[in-house]
Amino acid sequence: MSVIYKEPKTRAEIEAEADEIAKIRIKIRKLTVARDAAILKINEQYNPQIKALDAEREARENALAPFVSARKAELMGKNKSASSPLSMYGFRTGQTVVRNITGKPDAAVAYELFDAARSDCAKATYSLDKSGIKKALKNGDAHIGDLFEMEVVERFYVEPKTDKDIGE
Repeated sequence: MSVIYKEPKTRAEIEAEADEIAKIRIKIRKLTVARDAAILKINEQYNPQIKALDAEREARENALAPFVSARKAELMGKNKSASSPLSMYGFRTGQTVVRNITGKPDAAVAYELFDAARSDCAKATYSLDKSGIKKALKNGDAHIGDLFEMEVVERFYVEPKTDKDIGE
């Protein structure tokens, strides 16, 4: 790997370095395509078997669960799991989930709770409308002008020309 150690003095030196960067970008693209093709080939080879086995496992778990649930006390006692020679099985407690049962959208229920001074159960959130701010700045809004400014950020780049064959 080589790095620029001295400042390029001429346009030719700058263009030569930009061309080297373009060659590196093309190598990266080609290697990425090769890597992705290899991954795709491996996925195509193994995914059908994995999918079939996963479907069989899920079907068997779903079929076994009611039988285990019906004999939970016998199989597990006070525990949440039991074991066989090759497995551990049982029931995992999931996370508690709050479900809105009103039939109204969450935002409407949140507004009603907030309006009823139940800020322990609802919160108001605010965000900036950047397109509205841009519009206000373009229209010369003094208040918004005191708070924001528009800036165009430039970023240096080097891209290979796709219509040129650079021998890589």
